[in-house]
Amino acid sequence: MLEDLLKGAEKSRLILVTDETECPGRHLLLNWIHNLGNRCDKIILICFERHTDFFTNWLPVNLQNKIIAIDYRSSNLGRDTDAILDKAISMTSQVGETVAVVIDSLSLHITLKSAAGTCHLLHKLASGSSVAQVVALLHRDVHDRSTCSLIEHIASSVIDIVSSTRFKYTCCIRHCRSTGKVYKSREYFVTDDNFHIENFGSASPGDSSTSQKQVSKVDPTAELPFSLSLTDSEKDERSKVKLPYLKDQ
Repeated sequence: MLEDLLKGAEKSRLILVTDETECPGRHLLLNWIHNLGNRCDKIILICFERHTDFFTNWLPVNLQNKIIAIDYRSSNLGRDTDAILDKAISMTSQVGETVAVVIDSLSLHITLKSAAGTCHLLHKLASGSSVAQVVALLHRDVHDRSTCSLIEHIASSVIDIVSSTRFKYTCCIRHCRSTGKVYKSREYFVTDDNFHIENFGSASPGDSSTSQKQVSKVDPTAELPFSLSLTDSEKDERSKVKLPYLKDQ
């Protein structure tokens, strides 16, 4: 499913990639921009966090020319995140070509404004007649669960990066088709040294690419200098002991 979504074989109007500090999703975002460049005329890249050069310098020159960058740090709109997204909405109708929108990331706008307001602007972006796809990154460890759920609710596809090593990433995917049918899967992707994805596969529920210490169950009585259980002879001796205040039967 991930490969089909990435390459456009599986249609999805609004894709949400969620990550956290130990499982970054920005490398997947790089590959998404590359694939969008192969099937869209223009890409509006909204950068609230990393500088636009982080993305454009990674792309081949022919795709760099398709990028329309809106950098939060250098924009003449000041620090108004609403104005940044409103500008992107306006641009989608002015480009006059098939356009995609990529956002890195939603977390700043949600923090400065609100989750409900972010949902409203995302819906307006994805509803544009010339918009082929909106892809947004969300740092789920920055927000509470209810906030993340609200943003996820309006997305047609949610990709949660749940574990990673140096080059292998495991993700949980929830994809809703236009028919209403929902697909869920757990998959992995592998990148090369330059973060280009070179392999996809299905991941088992127990597959975790992060290095985790396996905690074994330890018997707390194993190292005691004495035994807590009685031998047969000790049990027999105990049965003969008369306790105080008990009468002989």
